[in-house]
Amino acid sequence: MRGFRKEQTALIFVSLGWFLVLAGRLSISTLLVNIENSLHIGHAEAGLALTGMWLVYALMQFPSGIASDVRGRKRSILLAMTIFSFAYLFIGFSTSYFMFFVTLLLLGLGGGGFPTAGIAMITDLFKEKKGKALGLQSSAGSLAGVVPVFASVVALHYGWRTFFFVLSASSFLSTYLFFRGAEESTVLPKKVSLKNRFVEGIGIFRDRDVFLVFSVNLALTFTWIGYMSFFPAYLIEGKMLPEFETSVALMILVTTGIFLKPFIGAFSDRFDKKSVLFVLSLFSAGAALSLVYTKSIVAIFAISFVLSSTSAAFPVISSYLTSKWEEKGRGGKLGFYRTLVILLGSPTSAVIGVSASRYGFDVSFLVIAVMLFMASAVLLFSLIRNLNAKEAKN
Repeated sequence: MRGFRKEQTALIFVSLGWFLVLAGRLSISTLLVNIENSLHIGHAEAGLALTGMWLVYALMQFPSGIASDVRGRKRSILLAMTIFSFAYLFIGFSTSYFMFFVTLLLLGLGGGGFPTAGIAMITDLFKEKKGKALGLQSSAGSLAGVVPVFASVVALHYGWRTFFFVLSASSFLSTYLFFRGAEESTVLPKKVSLKNRFVEGIGIFRDRDVFLVFSVNLALTFTWIGYMSFFPAYLIEGKMLPEFETSVALMILVTTGIFLKPFIGAFSDRFDKKSVLFVLSLFSAGAALSLVYTKSIVAIFAISFVLSSTSAAFPVISSYLTSKWEEKGRGGKLGFYRTLVILLGSPTSAVIGVSASRYGFDVSFLVIAVMLFMASAVLLFSLIRNLNAKEAKN
């Protein structure tokens, strides 16, 4: 792209791709009730399909990371964007639960192939200020929070299928622009040992701090998958909110990151990342607990704003981890890490769907709040331990 440096162009395209991935996932969540009614399915069936999507999404992180190391970031991203563009098209054509289920698996395949390669491309090019760059990229995904409102309006006037046809066309166009404008960001190796790459991936957990961040990341992933899957349904059925107000609450939850993530990312470049994660997880825990015990629309809007701190933690974690790993093999290591996190988090949609059908949504979302408080406690313990170790040395 003329007028932009290589790293700026990469940041623009990776951000656009991430926007499209999240726009699709959020739209499925927003229109889930419409889809369920059209396909004659319930929460349990929908939750199972969403879990399948998250499962495939998780499994794709490691192979896509290795592929980006050995075949190139650009080629990996291009393939992923092509696949999820077709997936959005097929969602619009779905006329049965089986087709919808298979299409969500395809969406998991394409969506899962994108983020690891995208993050690796950004961290290749931004040697410094990784936190800020990743915050900007992630904030573009937060911009997808405006899509649910648009999706609701389109679905109201033209049907939910029309929205996915529009989203598919936009994705195909973006794929073409990426093909024409982006450049490769890494030097491809001449010889590659997949066995060594796998061993390197497993080896990341020898670092105690990586394992600690992994446990916190897992709690945050449970939380975010739960909200992205059933937040609108929870507000409609559990809080008795109209569909439009629900879309606004979801928009606040997601779009707050547009402003919060770049600020938090830049802040984490200057200060201790674990301390930043502790504050974010504690805020998220308090908001999650408050949501269970309120039905006020004003309070829910305010809580949605604070809950966005959950997603603001993810670019901080990516910056922390990629700073520990050199460029060679970085995609594979990050992919292995992300595979485990999302794989373990993927059953969340099914668990919440079944739990909501039997006990209501409050029980599931109360458990989420408890997990966030536990993650905050783990981080606080680590910070205190590091402080005591530093004082002992002095």
